[in-house]
Amino acid sequence: MSETYWQLFIDDHILARTTGFDRVIHRPTCRGVVIPADKPWETNGLQPMYVERRADGKFICFYNAMWWDIDRAVANAPGNFAKDRPHQIYGALAKATSDDGIHWEKPSLRLVEAPAGVEWTKHPPFPSPVGTTLENNLGVPFVVCANLHLHGNVTDPARHYALRVSPEYTGSFHVAAQEMPDTPGGYFAAELPDFINDKDWRKKLTAIGSDFNPRRHTLHFWDDLHSEWVALDQGVWPNWLPSREIGRFASKDLKQWSSEAVLYPDSKDPHDLEHYEEPMALVPWHAEGIVFGMLGWFHSDRSHPHGGPVLEPTKDAPYRWPWARKGTCELRITISRDGGKTWDRTSSREAWVPHGTEHNSPDRILAWGIPPVLVDDEDWFYVYACNQDHLNTLNSSEQQTYHHSGPSIRHMMLYTQKHNRYVSMRARNYPEILITKRMRVTGNELEINVDADRGSLLVGIASADPVPTYEGTVASEAPHLRDQHLLQGFGFENCVTVESNSVAHKVNFKETSIASLKGRDVVLLFKMFNSELYGFRFND
Repeated sequence: MSETYWQLFIDDHILARTTGFDRVIHRPTCRGVVIPADKPWETNGLQPMYVERRADGKFICFYNAMWWDIDRAVANAPGNFAKDRPHQIYGALAKATSDDGIHWEKPSLRLVEAPAGVEWTKHPPFPSPVGTTLENNLGVPFVVCANLHLHGNVTDPARHYALRVSPEYTGSFHVAAQEMPDTPGGYFAAELPDFINDKDWRKKLTAIGSDFNPRRHTLHFWDDLHSEWVALDQGVWPNWLPSREIGRFASKDLKQWSSEAVLYPDSKDPHDLEHYEEPMALVPWHAEGIVFGMLGWFHSDRSHPHGGPVLEPTKDAPYRWPWARKGTCELRITISRDGGKTWDRTSSREAWVPHGTEHNSPDRILAWGIPPVLVDDEDWFYVYACNQDHLNTLNSSEQQTYHHSGPSIRHMMLYTQKHNRYVSMRARNYPEILITKRMRVTGNELEINVDADRGSLLVGIASADPVPTYEGTVASEAPHLRDQHLLQGFGFENCVTVESNSVAHKVNFKETSIASLKGRDVVLLFKMFNSELYGFRFND
């Protein structure tokens, strides 16, 4: 087994024995709402689509801005659907910029018309747009599906980005239709297009000849294991009863696609009618040789008369959607080691980013987020959040709300965490030894992601060969026997004690070096006291 990436403890892949240790999910720090919905063209809120930290340290964000326009919906579709006021949402793609990733500006692009003001008395409790203006940050003519260089396992510089581009962007689009105007196409790009200053930006894109996968026209990563492009999305629509599911869409040529359901609720997940759990969304990114998944996890109340699983409309809910159930949503962390075909649930049985506890908390729903943006030694996660439960309206002609605080608002929140510190193996106030499976030493150094500034950690290295037992008559692979057969110079007594808090601490031995073991199969042993180990790697 070649170990060239960080080995993290989100699953048990590299662990042979963890007796006496606790696996701990580490929750990132909430930095609050960083892009609020505070413009007339954001009365329904905003959905972050992409965030990047540029080479100069500045940040750029593209998001979907959404506003209610019930009069426009009635004019365009005067039937029953037009009476369903909560879903009369329109939107356009927007741009925001920041110097520090926390304080954001919405520059005036002057590309398309947008509402200039808001009037609240015409269709209460929903705001109505008033007038139009060009002084807005709308009109971004593309969707960034993925940064394939950072998060998609792609090394080709010409395929740094995957984009969806509208041939002629003419203005806003109807959010419920999940479409941009005209017929968008899928493209690769070496850099983010400068659609403001470069009139020839479209000529620098490479068309792929399709619109990516047929579910939601996204693309996430290249899977080396199966030699195919992959996108993950909510469900193999339209038949996802009895619950939502996560679907994997794959293609060899970006034209012909296959799909399979890869993550469902299972027997260990709560499934009472009042508390029925299911996946809401999964945002994948490829890093450390595996695929991480930011899993939106939905706590559904199927007992609610306007949020149950019945497909047929009722008198009280004539416009019921089969998947529109009442409930909250949190984020969990999971990984896949086979290109997104199977997802490990070891660490995703509890919240990684919990939802808010109050009915109008800004983080009442945390459905999905942007893959991590590395800032110094921290991972920054920009997350789509909502201040009320999913399906905050009854979908009925009365247009009541679950809560009395008005329509739901969506915004972008920020959560920060030390790099790769999703899950740790924790030793308490008694020395314990964590033992890995066999692996090959592939670098000259051993680095560990560790918090031991209130305790200590020592490393021992043993041969991966079977251990002789019963006077040499029986060869054993038992991991707990390894600490009796540590290699010369790599015993616990030879290791320089680790008492630091670092995402990449270099382990040193007093009389020898890791480089002397390069190419050899070994087993690592971590003797820990009152400390946390998040992962390790061999590095040159």
